[in-house]
Amino acid sequence: MPIQHHPTPILDEHWQGYELARDDRHRYVWLWYGLNIRLVAIPDSPDGFTGWDYGWCYPRDPALVARAVGDWDSDVQDEPMGWHKRPSWPPRRAPGRDEDPAYNRPRCVHGCYLHEGCRTVNCREFLAYAGSIQAEHITAEGLA
Repeated sequence: MPIQHHPTPILDEHWQGYELARDDRHRYVWLWYGLNIRLVAIPDSPDGFTGWDYGWCYPRDPALVARAVGDWDSDVQDEPMGWHKRPSWPPRRAPGRDEDPAYNRPRCVHGCYLHEGCRTVNCREFLAYAGSIQAEHITAEGLA
């Protein structure tokens, strides 16, 4: 089932948050979470009572989160846009991710595409990526 976006968020009493959308695997609910809003992918099964599978942190702006989920196609896109921290591992993989390879390029834990760089100083994932690209370039030039 493709993602179904709700025209009005639905209050989730158990999680004390708002369900923005659902697909055949998860319910997507945002929660006030410290200084952030956390969007969580809660299994649409009995397991969804006790935990969530994936999470993304956003600034405390419910409209921003609603737009990100509203623009997202969970069938072909791994994660919604606009998050600044991913507190879950491993990253979510959309079942049809090969249909949108540009959107699903590797990202660091801070939400930035690795090939574009990271806004966080000394991001380990970006530094590892940049080092591997440099090593490939050196090897390609025959200098290694």
